Amino acid sequence: MGIKLFLLYLVVVVINFSQVEKIKKEELSENKVVLENIEPEKSEEKEEEKILAEQNVQIRLEIIKMVKGTHKEIDLVHLSEVQPIPGEKLVPRVVYSMDNVSLRGLNVPKKKKIFFEIMVPTAMIVVEEIEETREGLKLIMEGKRDRDEEYLSKMYIKYRVKEKDIEVLYHKLKPVPISILLSQAILESGWGTSRFFEKANNVFGVWSVDPTEPRIKAGEARVNKQVYLRKYPTLKESMADYMKLLARHRAYSGFREKLQITDDYRVLVPKLDKYSEMEEIYINRLLATIEHNKLYQYDRYEFE
Repeated sequence: MGIKLFLLYLVVVVINFSQVEKIKKEELSENKVVLENIEPEKSEEKEEEKILAEQNVQIRLEIIKMVKGTHKEIDLVHLSEVQPIPGEKLVPRVVYSMDNVSLRGLNVPKKKKIFFEIMVPTAMIVVEEIEETREGLKLIMEGKRDRDEEYLSKMYIKYRVKEKDIEVLYHKLKPVPISILLSQAILESGWGTSRFFEKANNVFGVWSVDPTEPRIKAGEARVNKQVYLRKYPTLKESMADYMKLLARHRAYSGFREKLQITDDYRVLVPKLDKYSEMEEIYINRLLATIEHNKLYQYDRYEFE
């Protein structure tokens, strides 16, 4: 009787072992199928990363060759194409178009980092171009360059210089410090996530009163009247228009007066109270934004 039980036990063990081996083989087969499905995707991702890395190296080599008065334009397809700003405060000569990418969904530290990497070089290019124009005006004033009356006439109209005085034009063209530009860009665009920023390259919430210019509707009407915002082809054009706005609008005459004698944001920002209906609250927010994010450091950045 004992022998029969022992033999029965052996049969059960053998059957169970066979079932375990069968299950193992099935799991291995399933895993192989899964791996076969996954590996090509991983391979494609790695290949795409490799291509992007090679492209970035090429872009970097092109940027390094850029000299004053030139810059590289990049129509971003991936945020990984954004060129870093090294710790030594040297900025690449590059401007970006963001029609195909968005900063939405990024965590706060990464969003801020990329926002600055996109905005700072573009702002510095705009400032450099304005300074080049001012240098040309200075040469005319010093008699080192011939006067082009047609050019000057257009500039007087563009910047609303009623006196038609080249010195007045020269002073009006002094650029806004990068720290102030960035603080307004942050507040007006919500760190580059506003609809106006994404759909119209409108960094500073500039309104449109001209129905013939490119523009988009604001989300809400004001006093039963539809409000529109200007639509720009690129972020660079938005920044240039912002500089022009502060250079010629009568609401910022006090700001321009102070700008002739100082670049100190603590002196200048209070003169921008007319930029927003919130006035004093807006000023306090600008100052807090500059100080919290240490935006004044960007006033000392230079090109590579």
